[in-house]
Amino acid sequence: MDVFVTGGTGDIGSAIVRNLVKDGASVIGLSRSERASDKLRALGASAYPGDLCQPDSWVERAASCDAVIHAGATFSDDMGRVDRQSMLALKNAARHRKQPLKIVYTGGIWLYPASDQGAPITEKTAFSPLPAFRYMTETIRTLTHGTDLNLIVIHPALVCSRTSGPIADMTQALKTGVPFQTRANLNTFWPLVESNDLADLYVRALKHPRFRISMIGSGISGVTVGDLASHISARHGLPLEVQTQAIPHDADPDTDWAAGYALSQTVDPGHARRSTGWSPDHSTVEDLVVSLSR
Repeated sequence: MDVFVTGGTGDIGSAIVRNLVKDGASVIGLSRSERASDKLRALGASAYPGDLCQPDSWVERAASCDAVIHAGATFSDDMGRVDRQSMLALKNAARHRKQPLKIVYTGGIWLYPASDQGAPITEKTAFSPLPAFRYMTETIRTLTHGTDLNLIVIHPALVCSRTSGPIADMTQALKTGVPFQTRANLNTFWPLVESNDLADLYVRALKHPRFRISMIGSGISGVTVGDLASHISARHGLPLEVQTQAIPHDADPDTDWAAGYALSQTVDPGHARRSTGWSPDHSTVEDLVVSLSR
């Protein structure tokens, strides 16, 4: 299978590329620099020059592949516009294919509301996105309509790796002797997923016989920030202080990505597991903290 990947050098994307190559896929990664191209080649993929902001430079090549995994984002003020523009261009480029183009689109857990007082979030829970991520719901609707694409949407929980995510950030704060600052409080629930576990879900999703479905990618349904901090403290034998940050007075809701950490959420990842056979290696907080400790 030929798979075109956007964001293939990012934390999630590089894990996806690595797992696709291991699974035997021929992977082409979008690259806007020689440094990115070198990283993609080191992962076992080939590099295709282009930029998310200029979709006409790459969508024809992407649409010629068997599948596309969209894990890229600019994290700039125009991130939503770039995302919608690139996905619309890809949809248009796929119009003349003999078979619909398979695409796995990366949504996010912050498209859903807090779940403090209710049942865990499932794929049937109505979207209630933070303003900064509202564009994703609009893009998902655009990709769902028509017959040009076979779509799967994966909504990752908070992604954790050795170098990024809540556990890495907490560990870094602990080792430098400073408080861990977050919009959350000690009782806020965070669903978590290890980056390679999440990548395995993407690979499995490509093989799924049905499309136009969504899956929540979470290895741990929810853990309070206080409990997570306690596990990290115990692992390293050092105290970790958690400080809740106030919303900056000049924060623009449309670009305030950090607001998601204040959402208290628990999820039910059963659909992803049942429909793909996905079984994350890191399904307890203890396993995750131990695995990612440096």
